[in-house]
Amino acid sequence: MHTPTPSQFITALCLAWPAWAHANDALICQDASTPEGATQVGALQPLFRDCPRVDDVDFTGRADGRKYYNGLYFTPPKDRSLYEQADDGVVLQRGGVMATAKMSSHPGQFPLLRGDRPFYIEAQVAISSNHRDNFPAIWLMPIEHNLRMEDVYEGDPKSFERWFELDIDEGGFGPGGHHTAISWTGIYPNYKKIQNPNPTSKEPLDRTQPNVFGVSYSPDTLTVRWWLNGRQVLEAGPPYVPEIARRQNFYLIVSAQSHKNVSHYQMKFMGVRAFVGGAVASKAKGRP
Repeated sequence: MHTPTPSQFITALCLAWPAWAHANDALICQDASTPEGATQVGALQPLFRDCPRVDDVDFTGRADGRKYYNGLYFTPPKDRSLYEQADDGVVLQRGGVMATAKMSSHPGQFPLLRGDRPFYIEAQVAISSNHRDNFPAIWLMPIEHNLRMEDVYEGDPKSFERWFELDIDEGGFGPGGHHTAISWTGIYPNYKKIQNPNPTSKEPLDRTQPNVFGVSYSPDTLTVRWWLNGRQVLEAGPPYVPEIARRQNFYLIVSAQSHKNVSHYQMKFMGVRAFVGGAVASKAKGRP
């Protein structure tokens, strides 16, 4: 029986390690500096910064005060087997979800991002392949859009909902990032939406490398700007960023979705940072 030398053993470990492992890369969750996207909108107050761990995920759907939850209000809980711990983050198998709000649409441990204040949030992720069927998503939803229909406002028709969805990035739509601001309205199930045109970058993006996807939000002008690895890449405003956003409060979702379920992949969630600014008086005229 051949006994490998120490150098051969290390080489074998390196060859066996997934090509998309990034334990030595810089992690945003260990970076205390203020990103340019936060500075630009005056969101200088750190709200939270975290290096995700499986132990921080609630798999019961009931626990209070956890950092992450394994489902959304409109999905069943995801099985624990879809999640595993890596040295530099949580690996989600296809179908896995991590959200910072409970499945009952109540806040978890992390504060919500208030729509009446400027904010900036970014997440660092990598996926195991660049297959176009892969649908990794990093997005924000208002906690008011829930089964209690707390996005129905006084003065609107009965059961008429209004909410703002902010997709920081979605995969599989083009060679580059896909960034959308969506204004939703309507009575279930007949919802209507408008979203910013040309949201997909034509600049190729290697998603197997750690990428930092961020978005800033300014309530005074209802402007959102998307950031990729510290560089601004896109901007949108009204009507795609609706006035109702100022009255809503947002939580983060990281999900390893698929377009047609023809490619199995893993999504590594490596870190998140959020910053906020002071409250801004609404400039809206009339009913928001």
